[in-house]
Amino acid sequence: MLAGQAETLLHSPAPPVADTDTTAEPKMRAHEVSVSYSDKQALKDVSIDIHADRVTAFIGPSGCGKSTFLRCLNRMNDTIPTAKVTGRIELDGEDINSAGMDVVQLRARVGMVFQKPNPFPKSIFENVAYGPRIHGLGGSKAGL
Repeated sequence: MLAGQAETLLHSPAPPVADTDTTAEPKMRAHEVSVSYSDKQALKDVSIDIHADRVTAFIGPSGCGKSTFLRCLNRMNDTIPTAKVTGRIELDGEDINSAGMDVVQLRARVGMVFQKPNPFPKSIFENVAYGPRIHGLGGSKAGL
C-alpha cells in the first residue's frame, strides 16, 4: 500500500509552468527507484526529473514514502542495514550509486531539511559536527 501511494504521489503530473525551458537537463534524475526494508516494500519504480531552476515539493500523507525517497537522493539509506535501493539516481548526469561516487561530497551537495529530526546513527556531537567537517571546518571537538 505504501509503495502504491508513493508512486501515485510522485508520478502525479505537474501543473504547467509559464516560460520554462523544458529542454534543460534536470539537475537530478531518478529512474525506477524502489526501496525495501528487509521484506517490506516502501517505494516501487519511482521516476522523476528535478530541475535546478524550479521548486519541487513532495507532499502527501504520513507514511507514503516522501522521506524514504528523499533519503535516496543523498544515500542516507546506506546507513540502514536492512535498506535495499534499486533503480538509478543521477546528479548532473552521474550515477550517485556508482562505486566512484564520494558519499561525503554527495551529501555536501545534496542537503536535506526534514520536518522531524533525522540524524545519522551516530552521537549527537557527530551529527552536529558532520556539516562543518565535510566542508573542511574544524577537525576536533576543540575546533568546533
